[in-house]
Amino acid sequence: MKKLALACIGVLLTMSAFSVPALAGEKVVKRVPAGAVAFHFVFDLSFVTGEFVGYVAFIEGVDSPLFDGVPSEDTAYFTVRLTEPAAAQIPLPVPDTELATSFFVPGAQATFYFNPDPNGRDWSNPDTFSEGVPIAVIDESALLSTRATAAFPGHFFNTFSGRLIDSTPIDFNGQRLDFRKLVPDGITVTNFGNGLRFLPDGSPGVSGGGTAIAIGGELRDK
Repeated sequence: MKKLALACIGVLLTMSAFSVPALAGEKVVKRVPAGAVAFHFVFDLSFVTGEFVGYVAFIEGVDSPLFDGVPSEDTAYFTVRLTEPAAAQIPLPVPDTELATSFFVPGAQATFYFNPDPNGRDWSNPDTFSEGVPIAVIDESALLSTRATAAFPGHFFNTFSGRLIDSTPIDFNGQRLDFRKLVPDGITVTNFGNGLRFLPDGSPGVSGGGTAIAIGGELRDK
């Protein structure tokens, strides 16, 4: 009987340890309601290398400023980088010759990073955007890209959904942030930007801003 009692106590202690989401007094960033904005980000994409990098400007539920000073890529605590490119891009003909549409095959992956001590970042050096701790990985569904080319440099608009395939909780200024709690069922992303810009090294690319909307319900393949 004594051994049984000790075993029961051990089980209860183990369950208690797993049920405590954060340290005492620490706030937990809650789930974003379906259809609400989960986060905003700014990005740059090189046409030559295919590198996609950026920084996160807002995360729903995070009270503290996301920048260590004046907002910029150099001061952002959270960054993002495309760590697995799409397998293929398929042009889709449209009647309007001043529009261009492409379909990107599913499978691209983006990784989000947290750096508690952000420093100088270089848009032409993607490695500077993947310094720190990886905290989330999003697996993208098919992406549709539409570009208006009537007036140089034109504009583009992209849309895709993605499922969360990995998440590592972090403590950020007294809050516990875990993408698995923030957007457990994934996100739908829209982004908009210029149709062409030249990066510091002279290569062509695009820049823009994006918004991630929380999905309410599991994707079919989850």
